Amino acid sequence: MSPAKVMIVEDEVIAAMATARMLKKLGFDVCGNVTSGEEALLAFDGECPDIIIMDIRLDGELDGIETTRQLKLRRDVPVIFVTAYSDDSTRTRAEATKPLAFINKPLDISQLEHILSNLSIGGK
Repeated sequence: MSPAKVMIVEDEVIAAMATARMLKKLGFDVCGNVTSGEEALLAFDGECPDIIIMDIRLDGELDGIETTRQLKLRRDVPVIFVTAYSDDSTRTRAEATKPLAFINKPLDISQLEHILSNLSIGGK
């Protein structure tokens, strides 16, 4: 079985690089790494990810929640929200998109591994 493809949507370059390293260590293929919701929408169809790691606060006009809503209109792909912001109104908006999980920053490899191990789409 080939590794599951993960797209990272994260506006902090160092955080995105760290996430990509963790995913590769866990046996996943990083198929895209973009910094804005607009870029995610453009890359989504061509990359065809099996899962998306999505920051809630992004560069550009679209936040991660609105980006996720628009992506799920195209295809119901699992999304893991990663954020440093977890106030009640943000979390309520995000929950409406039915994410796979929420992870608070900084991202921890063991927490990521636990969430991804429950999927039937690959990794190691």
